Amino acid sequence: MLPKIELVRSEAAPATVLSRSEAASVLGVSVNTVAKLLDSGFLPGLNVAWVTALLQAPQVRVTEGVLPVLRPGIPAVPSLEGDTRELTGAGARMADAPFLEASRQWWRCDADAIVSAGVLPVAMAGWVVGVLTVHGVEETRRFARGEVRHSFTAELAGRVGTLEDKRSYGLMTKDPVVAELTVSLLGARVQEAVSGGPIAYLTAA
Repeated sequence: MLPKIELVRSEAAPATVLSRSEAASVLGVSVNTVAKLLDSGFLPGLNVAWVTALLQAPQVRVTEGVLPVLRPGIPAVPSLEGDTRELTGAGARMADAPFLEASRQWWRCDADAIVSAGVLPVAMAGWVVGVLTVHGVEETRRFARGEVRHSFTAELAGRVGTLEDKRSYGLMTKDPVVAELTVSLLGARVQEAVSGGPIAYLTAA
């Protein structure tokens, strides 16, 4: 008697690299947001493990006070007349000096709230990639169309190399209180910010 058999189709190996639309679905963001993460260099690719690491990032929730958050674009040449920065935006491959210069100026914002907070997280597409320690307002200037913008005296407290690799996170501040907050913020996700502009404000629920 001949043996009986059945044919079982092999299951396809799970994809190790996602498409942009698949990554957007996993993270609950738009495809344009995924493009921003890739173009800025803070997400080096769409490897499943890397995207999962971003998905699992903790959410920032303010329990007391106000936390201003800068939400920049990808690195670009300044378009504002009179803007002396080398670049605007934030990118993983930017050196510390241009990253700081791009982040600390020129913003239409509640300057008092930023100085009072003492820190300014920099969030690319919703994930914190840098933190500035803010010491005060350096200059207030009126640009074209009567726009009042501020620059701040500030220094880098910490930066992210790439979001999925915590070994790339660097702490620069020597202040232990700022250091503790910076370590908590780097790589964390910021979603509940109030403002339609580059600087948003998180408040206690």
